[in-house]
Amino acid sequence: MPFRTTKTDIWQYDIQVAGRRFRGSCGTKDYEAAKAIEASIRANAKTPKASGHTLSEALGTYYRDVAQDQPSARVTASQSRELLRIMDGKMQIAKITNAHVLGFAAKKRATCANATVNRHLQLLGRALRHMARFYDATVPDLELRAAQAKEPKERIRELSFDEQSRLFECLPTDMHPPVKFALLTGARVGTICDLRWSDIDTEGCNMLFRLKGDSAMTFPMGREVAAILSALPRSNVQAHRALVFTRLDKHTLERVRIVPHGGVFHAAWRKALADADIEDFRFHDLRHTFATRMLRQSRNIKLVSKLLGHTSIETTSRYAHVLVDDMRSAIDDFSALSGGVPQKNPQTMRGSTRQAIEKKG
Repeated sequence: MPFRTTKTDIWQYDIQVAGRRFRGSCGTKDYEAAKAIEASIRANAKTPKASGHTLSEALGTYYRDVAQDQPSARVTASQSRELLRIMDGKMQIAKITNAHVLGFAAKKRATCANATVNRHLQLLGRALRHMARFYDATVPDLELRAAQAKEPKERIRELSFDEQSRLFECLPTDMHPPVKFALLTGARVGTICDLRWSDIDTEGCNMLFRLKGDSAMTFPMGREVAAILSALPRSNVQAHRALVFTRLDKHTLERVRIVPHGGVFHAAWRKALADADIEDFRFHDLRHTFATRMLRQSRNIKLVSKLLGHTSIETTSRYAHVLVDDMRSAIDDFSALSGGVPQKNPQTMRGSTRQAIEKKG
């Protein structure tokens, strides 16, 4: 029978027919209409399909079964729409060829970065594998990995302390807590927006972070973070009261969920960057800033790797330039030839002193 959740008044359906699961929205608040829609879906599901599953069905099924409960649900939905915009959603997944994949990739690369194209292809692969594993669908053997283009090495953008001061001067006060939290923890925006009060262990001084890839980690809660959390207002909307970070809707005066990608929060973030005259900076760069500052202070790359939730220290090695800078400074301050007193750098000397050294050489 149709059901509703605390998040919406729209009736939902979740049924199984011949081992296949069908989940989704009935699109109506009327219970009788929802029952009729569910009955229609059940009847259609019982009708044998000679044509097999379509691409649209595969992407929709993957979203309903897996993605809709993940922090990245909105991204998955957007990527699915883009796949269906370029590829024929009515095409049977068994008939998808490498030519279709390459055609999508070529058209998409004309307007966006290789990394974006690769994420779309990875979603396609996950959806097809899901259909094969759980719905016994026949899927083609596609060269999805070969179709992905090489991505440029991720750049490390660190926020300077001067930029940080200007940023907080221009940020709306309501946005200070999540931005400070990102600087103090290195958490991704999706992790921050999905953090719940039940994830906060005040006695153990720990927090549970939900990471991408449907994994989680325990993160220690420092004094500054605890102070930020203790001052946060609770949402006055029942559906959002479980969330730690919310934003104030100026029209309704309700504290609502923060949409991690796009929406009001992202627009206010971009405006603050422009007003603060900070260029080439993204919210994710707050994570880079945390990593470089922590590594510079601790000089412990294994520690930073654990705090970032990396499964491999090789992933953290992109921040090793901080240690190299420290080693360079140490070398500049060291001399084994003059009793530990560093010699002057001839490249920075002027006048007769430099000329005398070069002449002796």
